[in-house]
Amino acid sequence: MPGDRPAYELPLVRRGQRLESSDHWKLAASFLAGVLVSVAIVACTTTAMSGASNSLRVAGVPKSVHIQADLLEEADDLDGDGTPDYNDDDTDEDGIPDSVEGYGDSDGDTTPDFRDPDSDGDMISDQVEKHVDSDGDGIYNYLDLDSDKDGVTDEEETDADTDGDGKSDYLDNDADGDGISDRVETNVDTDSDGTADYLDDDSDGDNISDTEEGAFDSDQDGTPDYLDGDSDGDDISDTIETNKDSDGDSTPDFRDLDSDADLIRDATETNADPDGDEIGSYLDEDSDADNIPDDIEGNRDSDLDGTSDYLDLDSDGDSAHDKLEGNIDTDNDGMANYLDLDSDADGIPDSVEMVSVTA
Repeated sequence: MPGDRPAYELPLVRRGQRLESSDHWKLAASFLAGVLVSVAIVACTTTAMSGASNSLRVAGVPKSVHIQADLLEEADDLDGDGTPDYNDDDTDEDGIPDSVEGYGDSDGDTTPDFRDPDSDGDMISDQVEKHVDSDGDGIYNYLDLDSDKDGVTDEEETDADTDGDGKSDYLDNDADGDGISDRVETNVDTDSDGTADYLDDDSDGDNISDTEEGAFDSDQDGTPDYLDGDSDGDDISDTIETNKDSDGDSTPDFRDLDSDADLIRDATETNADPDGDEIGSYLDEDSDADNIPDDIEGNRDSDLDGTSDYLDLDSDGDSAHDKLEGNIDTDNDGMANYLDLDSDADGIPDSVEMVSVTA
């Protein structure tokens, strides 16, 4: 007992049990008969008495105060540092003084915080979390279940460093380093691959990284690109389009509305392969293989047969194959033969001449 404070004998009843003579006990911060004392631990020594009562000598406590026996615990050396707990300023050696942690039980595990190496029960030790407040919410990390305030609990994030940036995930607002905050990605698993989005490099499983797709919404459908299976809304999945840039316009195909720059939208061309060359029309410069590029034929329907010229083998309906007529202008009338109903300007329609040739 410190010699500069008077000691008093106080009555103590411990449910009919006697305290052994000269045992050492500590008095944790709590209420003494309704009187709140400081959070400092008070060292006590008991002296055996007859009957069910014992004499308790406590430094600095008024003699009139009755000490509740259930506030006493037998002293030990929890952290094994050679200093009995009743004299140890940091009983659990977590770097946070007992006077700060106090006798409360934040995680309800029946171990008071000053003895609990993980006071908030988030599986990250108080020694790691420390007595700091990273997110400025007024709750110190060692007691905060979400230390970085990203909406993902510390227990789920853990002390791992997924992106290797030197910051533990439970403190990292972008744990996977994809440029999209954990608060945006959250702990859902969009592609059901077993990895939560905030840790997933490819949250929608389209083989295009979240870093490249980003959190903006190219097609304005309300789903950010990193979660959108069709980022440009052209009805061709990002998995098919990929992040290559087929037409070299600096816009990757998964965002490009005209991936082959033929002036026909991908949504119109689709991924169909009408000429069987194993190239989807949205990337095929000559979708009908008539040797006339799609960007020349265009999406118009010259002969009004319901088939766009870029897919029509006889765009002018004259019974002459576009491949045969070609994109030349034989009669110099400003109209290519494959669209000219009288390619040689002889006054006889090509459709008639073709019948004569085939007859």
